[in-house]
Amino acid sequence: MTPAALAVDAVKRLGPLATLPTVTLRIMRLADDPTATGDALDKLLAGDPTLGARVLRVVNSAFYGLPGTVNTTSAAIVRLGFSAIRNIAIAASLTRMFRGGRLHQSFDARDVWLHSVAVAEGARLLALQTRKGSAEEAMLAGLLHDIGVVVAMQTLRPQFEQLLMALESDPTLEFATAELLHLGTTHEALGAALSNSWGFPQSLAHVAAHHHAPMALEPAHRAMPAIVHVADHLAAECKLGYSRTVYGHVLEPAVCEWLGLSDADLRAVRERLPVATAEASQVLGDGS
Repeated sequence: MTPAALAVDAVKRLGPLATLPTVTLRIMRLADDPTATGDALDKLLAGDPTLGARVLRVVNSAFYGLPGTVNTTSAAIVRLGFSAIRNIAIAASLTRMFRGGRLHQSFDARDVWLHSVAVAEGARLLALQTRKGSAEEAMLAGLLHDIGVVVAMQTLRPQFEQLLMALESDPTLEFATAELLHLGTTHEALGAALSNSWGFPQSLAHVAAHHHAPMALEPAHRAMPAIVHVADHLAAECKLGYSRTVYGHVLEPAVCEWLGLSDADLRAVRERLPVATAEASQVLGDGS
């Protein structure tokens, strides 16, 4: 089987983990519907008190720094907007997939989540800097970019543990090489397959599949994968979470040039990222 076919097969074997909660799917549809009303979204949140409480916690967090205290989900929707509520719902759904614990002395699923949150926040900052995409979409794209690692951890665990041992024994071994050797596929292919299974926009599947090589895409599809590519490297440089997946992949100058990012721009995001990631964890969760 090809890496892509193996990835699709692995996603099919995820079982319940491959299905987003009904309320999350409905919120996603509302966020994409230009005719949707805040009342409709508020009714969905009312049907899931846990998610509603999380939304209120987030809107009152330091991350948004909004004046006053928000006490109702209807007011939170007005303050945050549909896209932010969607991200909160998806993040709440994703955290359950990152609870696989420590598989090896060098790998803990919570570290993958921390790296994903760091890339999400880095992507949000870069989207604001470059104006090449929505900051909320960039945050979601960054959060999902390495979801294929979790698919491998859940459905190909024996092979994934062999991969981890191979990486531990050879610090020069590239993650992608080890994936093909032990899994027969890659986290990029696995992430794209899961994004398609969840019915996410094609732009998110492009991020999952091409965040290590965004320039391979046509310019019309390149912006978000390029932003996440840069954020991925900045998070690795800051040593935020598990970043062995980035090892061996050089941040291409062509990517920064295409995005219009200067060394000063990169330095500004890099310096801000550790604190910003801690703040973003209030919104996206800490993986526990």
